[in-house]
Amino acid sequence: MNYFFSFILLVTSLGGLHSIHEFHVSKCLVEYKAENAEIQVSMNIFIDDLEIALKTLGVDSLYIGTEKEAQDADKYIDRYLGQSFTVMVNDQEKTEWQFIGKEISEDLSSIWCYLSIPAEENIEALFVKNSILLETYDDQKNITSIIGPEKKKTSFMGTRGDDEKMISY
Repeated sequence: MNYFFSFILLVTSLGGLHSIHEFHVSKCLVEYKAENAEIQVSMNIFIDDLEIALKTLGVDSLYIGTEKEAQDADKYIDRYLGQSFTVMVNDQEKTEWQFIGKEISEDLSSIWCYLSIPAEENIEALFVKNSILLETYDDQKNITSIIGPEKKKTSFMGTRGDDEKMISY
């Protein structure tokens, strides 16, 4: 009987190694900070999913969030975000952002990435496209919350083919 329980424990723990989570979702907060004339972005992305996306782009063995993390991991993450995340203010794409950095979540399964985007003080329209991991997973969902001028809030859930939002202020 002890062998049976040991076998069940082994099988369930091995299954956990193969698939850490059964759903594919990211979270993103885009917040306009008038006092700093910037848009602050915080993204939460599962590490294993991000590494798979980066591997399909030819970047392998980053070991994000571990002691073995590659020195240039931030560079590749920033580059990927630049390909998968777009912000436009008043019909002008904001391509010059600063990758502030990243931090590992408490449960060690995801990372928070932080960006700072310069923005003029008079925002009339804000466009956000969040296609993080949509090329990697058919069931990927990206929950994006936006806090614009005067703290006006909106959000959307992006999926493949429906991953952007335009807000007028």
